[in-house]
Amino acid sequence: MTALWSKLSAVLPPNEEEFPLQFSDKVESSVVSVLQQSRRQLYSDATSTDRTLTAQIILDLSWEKLNTGTWRDVDKEWRCVYSYGCLFKVAALCREHPSADEILQGIRTCDMGLLMGAAIMDNVLQVLVQILLNIKIYRIKAKFLELPCLKTERPRVPVIKDEQAVPRIKCPSLESFKSDYLLPLRPVILEATADHWPAFNEHPWSVEYLRSVAGCRTVPVEVGSRYTDEEWSQTLLTVNEFIDQYVLNRVSASSLSQFPFLTLYECLFSDFVFSLGLNHSGRSQSCGLPCSAPAFRSGKIHHIYLLRPVLNSATPTSPPLLHPLWKR
Repeated sequence: MTALWSKLSAVLPPNEEEFPLQFSDKVESSVVSVLQQSRRQLYSDATSTDRTLTAQIILDLSWEKLNTGTWRDVDKEWRCVYSYGCLFKVAALCREHPSADEILQGIRTCDMGLLMGAAIMDNVLQVLVQILLNIKIYRIKAKFLELPCLKTERPRVPVIKDEQAVPRIKCPSLESFKSDYLLPLRPVILEATADHWPAFNEHPWSVEYLRSVAGCRTVPVEVGSRYTDEEWSQTLLTVNEFIDQYVLNRVSASSLSQFPFLTLYECLFSDFVFSLGLNHSGRSQSCGLPCSAPAFRSGKIHHIYLLRPVLNSATPTSPPLLHPLWKR
């Protein structure tokens, strides 16, 4: 048993009898039989080819169901079937001595299950992909400091008269911020409140850093400036492909604005330290404030008031995304 498979199998049920496969009559019995066959192969000495073939049959059958009609009409059980297919395929790819390409394929398979499927077995796909990332990604992350940084143009800053300028303050207390700015509804720019974040000092966010940490991850990309445009569309790309095709070349406007980047990639979420804040009702709240998080636009880091970064190739003209607290 390889070291990688030891880690992967440790998060799976110890035997076939404890491996859950329960579906209603919405899933055909023939599909359930294939799922059971793949489960038997997982705990037997079946060949890698047989395991891969059976898993791919499950993926093909469920993929057809996922793409029939509108997404809201797709039954959750079929999304679960797709997730099981992804699980069985990852197990087939990584059971013996996987190559680097097979590990990348396993990561993509997990990502597809997380994007298109439903959570199964306590979200086991998220656990599996983290194990694979520890094998593949952090080897690359160690070389991050050796990568050259891309030069980007500094944006033009308009000249603002002193009497029209928004005041700037550094690290105010919660009491003074509430009394001087929050309650009077006075605009203010807070400075030096995120200088301690790892995203700004230990390993500053950049195109190269995102490549090293999440370059092989598959993400949904929105292509187009407006949702209402006829040419607006969505596609699935790796972060590396998105950067190469849209961020660096800037061939068209594109965005990852709907993708919860931080919540899925724990290594990126740890780059931020969310301290106690105030929501706009004046109540203290930990990590509930629309915090300032990096937004990635055309290779330059800006700030938006969201708990997730937005990666764009150009400034989109779609309606802005608002934090749920703003709707209260």
